[in-house]
Amino acid sequence: MEKKFKITGMKCQGCVDTVTSHIKAVPSVSKVTVNLEDGIATVEGRDFNSRSVLACLKGTPYKIEPVYNEDPFPFFRTHKKTGGETE
Repeated sequence: MEKKFKITGMKCQGCVDTVTSHIKAVPSVSKVTVNLEDGIATVEGRDFNSRSVLACLKGTPYKIEPVYNEDPFPFFRTHKKTGGETE
């Protein structure tokens, strides 16, 4: 499974390394990619607990929150009209 989280408070590569190591310490997390520019952490693993990921940065200067699907209705964006065209 893959989930994305918004991280705020990062200013340098050292911040990225710290956030990455904290998230990697969460059980069942296998891969973490943190992008400093957009502040997004992509977390991969098998059945990891999102609450544990959210809790892993407590006591640090960083804030973390889940990123929800940017398009909550993708079906309607790609649904084919009766004429065969997509919206």
